Amino acid sequence: MTIHDTLLHALTEYDRKQSSKRGYNMYALPQYIGRLHDIDADLAQGADLRAALTAAFCGRLLDVCLKAVGLPKSTDGEQRGGVVYTPASQV
Repeated sequence: MTIHDTLLHALTEYDRKQSSKRGYNMYALPQYIGRLHDIDADLAQGADLRAALTAAFCGRLLDVCLKAVGLPKSTDGEQRGGVVYTPASQV
């Protein structure tokens, strides 16, 4: 499986689990997939995988994605993230 496929699987599983919880956002999965395409573009520009994931996601979703690709859990600094998405290849 490619990194894209691995992350797509992780994102859909995460969304499936969230769907049974109160306050579920049924529009979240398309947003996750949109961000996955941003990650793909970031990686094509030469960004580090961890940096691309950290720029794209935060919180539990970031840890789910990191685990899916075999990287260690996020640090407190990575969890804080930014207010606006900035591709890791542009930093």
